Amino acid sequence: MRKRTWVILGCGVVAAIIAMYAYREYHRANKSLAAVEADATVEAVGLVNEFLTNDSVAYNKYRNKILAVHGMVTSIDTAAGDCTVVLGDTIALSSAVRCLVDSGFAATAIALKRGDHITLKGAITGFKKDETGLLGSDVELNRCVVAGKP
Repeated sequence: MRKRTWVILGCGVVAAIIAMYAYREYHRANKSLAAVEADATVEAVGLVNEFLTNDSVAYNKYRNKILAVHGMVTSIDTAAGDCTVVLGDTIALSSAVRCLVDSGFAATAIALKRGDHITLKGAITGFKKDETGLLGSDVELNRCVVAGKP
């Protein structure tokens, strides 16, 4: 074969490999956290207090970690097809840990009741600090699963 044919054939093979890789990455799903071991176990109120004390130190401590957070359910929000479980304290309603539940475990989370003491496992995604003191500060977890009752 001529050199030009080999170059065209080689470019076609490389393009096919790139297309397969792009297809797999586009359709890749996040790994469920149900079987993943938590890097740290914390109380919901203690976690919020850590972030309120010094949010940059706390964020660096928990960045890229899977947390098992246990506390009392203060509310469950099922708006927009998502399920968010809020863990906190009924005394300090202004600050809480907001856990966006993985869609595969939403039915379990919806069955929870206000006042239940549970453990949720999730990946920390951020902290929303309320500078005014009116709305409260929230630590946010994503891809959460109900890990059990402490």
